[in-house]
Amino acid sequence: MPALLHLLLLLLHPFYVSVVDLNHNADDKTLEVSVRIFTEDFEETLRMQYPGEKIDLIRVVNPAKTDSLISRYVRQKLALSAGNQLLNLRYLGFEKIEESIWCYFEVANVPVIKQLHVSNRLLYEFKKEQINMHNVTVGGQRKSYKLSNPDSQFDLNF
Repeated sequence: MPALLHLLLLLLHPFYVSVVDLNHNADDKTLEVSVRIFTEDFEETLRMQYPGEKIDLIRVVNPAKTDSLISRYVRQKLALSAGNQLLNLRYLGFEKIEESIWCYFEVANVPVIKQLHVSNRLLYEFKKEQINMHNVTVGGQRKSYKLSNPDSQFDLNF
């Protein structure tokens, strides 16, 4: 019976996961970045980060202000470097798809990626159980990497 109870508790325990997709577009010489975060978790994290701000990612009252808060938060928590050069994430926007918020960024003028360094602390202040999954595609080669709080950095070579 204890094993059954343990299994039931594991199934009921919520997961705190975000997904970062990085795709190098060699034709356009860009790195396309999309970040998927559960809406409720993201709203709570933004409220913690920016107390006093009214944050509602479903019924957005002030799109420009919401874009600014999302862009600022993600750019503070997610940093990318290629060949020891910090990449500038340019915010493109966000959308709600089902239970998640998808945030889109782009890095211009990236002709080649041989080495990628990722630093990701998204939602680490929200839950100590936070996991950040990464799917990276460069030159048709796809690699995945998982970071569990407090681990926040990894390197990939292509």
